[in-house]
Amino acid sequence: MRRVIIIVPATVVTASLPLCAALTAMLATPPAPARADVFGPISLVSESATQQAVYAHDPAISGDGRYVAFDGFFGGKTGVFRRDLATGAVEEVAAGAAETPAGSAELPSISEDGRYVSFTTTAALTPEDKNEAPDVYVRDMEPQPGEPEYTLASAVDGSTQDLTYEPSGPSYGSLASGRSALSANGREVVFVTTAVSDLAGPGTPALQVAVRDLDTNSTQLVSAAYDPATGRPAIDPTTKRQEPVSGEEGGLTYGAVYSPSLPPPQFKSPVAYALQSQVGASISADGSTVAWMGQDISRQARMLSGEAPPAQYSEPLWRRMADGPQAPTRRITGGSDPADPACAASGETTLAEATSSSDPCQGPFRTEAPGVWIGGTGDPVPQLSADGSTVAFLAGAPPIGGTFGGDVMNLNSDLYVVDMAEGLTRTQALRPLTELAGGNAQEPATTAPVVDLAISPDGGQVAFTTQRTVFPLGSPAYVSAPAATPGMVELFDVDLTDDTLTRVTHGFTGGAGEAAHETEVPGQDPYIATDGALSPSFSANGDTLAFSSTAANLVFGDGNTPQQSNNPTFDGSDAFVVSRVLFGATPTPQEVSSPPADPPLTPTWRLSATVLSRGDGSVLLEIEVPGAGTLRAGAQSAVRVRATRRSHARRASAHDHVAGETVASRIVATRNAHACAGGLIVVTLKLARPYSALASAPGGLSATASLTFSAHGHPTLRQVIALTFLRSERPSRRTRRGRTVADTHGRTPKERRR
Repeated sequence: MRRVIIIVPATVVTASLPLCAALTAMLATPPAPARADVFGPISLVSESATQQAVYAHDPAISGDGRYVAFDGFFGGKTGVFRRDLATGAVEEVAAGAAETPAGSAELPSISEDGRYVSFTTTAALTPEDKNEAPDVYVRDMEPQPGEPEYTLASAVDGSTQDLTYEPSGPSYGSLASGRSALSANGREVVFVTTAVSDLAGPGTPALQVAVRDLDTNSTQLVSAAYDPATGRPAIDPTTKRQEPVSGEEGGLTYGAVYSPSLPPPQFKSPVAYALQSQVGASISADGSTVAWMGQDISRQARMLSGEAPPAQYSEPLWRRMADGPQAPTRRITGGSDPADPACAASGETTLAEATSSSDPCQGPFRTEAPGVWIGGTGDPVPQLSADGSTVAFLAGAPPIGGTFGGDVMNLNSDLYVVDMAEGLTRTQALRPLTELAGGNAQEPATTAPVVDLAISPDGGQVAFTTQRTVFPLGSPAYVSAPAATPGMVELFDVDLTDDTLTRVTHGFTGGAGEAAHETEVPGQDPYIATDGALSPSFSANGDTLAFSSTAANLVFGDGNTPQQSNNPTFDGSDAFVVSRVLFGATPTPQEVSSPPADPPLTPTWRLSATVLSRGDGSVLLEIEVPGAGTLRAGAQSAVRVRATRRSHARRASAHDHVAGETVASRIVATRNAHACAGGLIVVTLKLARPYSALASAPGGLSATASLTFSAHGHPTLRQVIALTFLRSERPSRRTRRGRTVADTHGRTPKERRR
């Protein structure tokens, strides 16, 4: 015998009626939505209690989520600064007058507890630094007595003396990438040399990767040459050191690290907005692993015996230094996969001319002369999880079997993640997180480049920035409302645990990021491909993201966007943080035995509400009340109000007053209702007349509703919920007596509802 349980919905009380009315209705249950990540309000970081940065870039958040380091122009100085999110204080890490060595510090990384900050500068901050070149330093923000405040990281192995560079000068030396150059404990730093140096002995070629241990003063070459005979790093017979990587081609000398030009780009002090293709490397939080975008790959890692790619060929590389000095450099991904046992069994020495996924030696990408990274827009430095086992990176080469761009290189890069566990082929290890949604590289909605990226310490999330609005992959599923047209670069988050893709950035009224821009042809995107969100950085638990953006509407009151009609990029960049909204788990009811025939119904004394914004600019609140009582609802929002203040203009008299506007918090809507019994109350909130026009503004009017329910003999219940008054419908014409008549299409409201 089948038992059927019928659930009768709660009583519905409509607040618009003067008397209580009990209605019985069968309510259809909507399908449960897929779990999606939700992010809260965005907060401005590059400001103190008294001032805001002129511009701020490259934010890096500490693992504990308390500190954010950033570079830029703050307090009349340029350099690197640290913001304490708990106190609001902004401290100088290394700063000075603009366009001087003291003000040249940039590209910070920060330790897990925020105590240590690494950066690159041309200033000599220790007596051992005697060159004019850019060098890498670590600042101890809480030095103990007798301990140095600044420590030179780009130093000679076994010494505190600075490296020497040829040629000498302020343009070339050593660089550390922003956000990913420092281990979690702040004692290991990865950096790249951009000039000939004495890193691994006199005459070490430029573009080498090294790790400095600040506790032991050891500087270890990471980008060691590969010995095909042993499968290990090659040893120089003269110096007995591991050999650095260098190769000549076409009159140019290539090193181990990808560079967009040879010689590499010159080091520049912090300046207003300019995205530079970084020459750098990343280190895992535990200090075990280093990754970099490499060139001259055949001299660094295993390839097919017959392969001889040009020196300019690029691929992301990975080396686990914790495995000892003989640990080899491994290819993260690429055009061939000689480590696949099936490839070794096939006896192939080169890839076939016609690429095929059935070829056991074929890697995940079709690679021609440029390689995996082909010099497009974006950050080429691979990013590592805390233990180094997961790598996120950008690639412009077309994937084998890709929908678009299969026969041509794509300067508009896509995002991938790789599992470096042993036993996986490169194809098995690779997962694409974005894919082109069209074949026209000039369409930003479908093919705009992925510009910047970060990976959470646990490897479960990947953040990235792009202008794209279309994401065709079904996995991860794009769960945010798609933007109508591409605009500024926005920040997105991929949660690999629930397989979702969420847009993180938005204006404080709910729309897209915006900033002042030149007038463009209608329908044409007025922003460049890197104008907007950049430099994402995760806290240790992955619940807080720091990032920079040139958008002027992410937080209310952002006032540093310069109105320069002759400037096509309009900097106004700031550092921001945004946190994930965490919801408590809802336990699933379980039934061990059959329930009694007439179980007692004891309602829980609590208040709950849901919100629905309606096209006429009102908001519908469906509120579940526990019993008979009085409900009061009020919406509060920050609005512009007129203000009068005394003028301090040079030629104004002491009695002059200037009428202007200021922002103040106001009650914009209220409604009271009475419930005869527990159940559902439906309340309609409408903006008061002085504020009703704000519902028609772009994005509407965001507000906070405060709900209070009081009943005799019970504690007063309170609930706060966010809502938006947004008018999307044209108002109907009305008669003089206020009765609604047909709209411009001749339909009455009742007909329109049908």
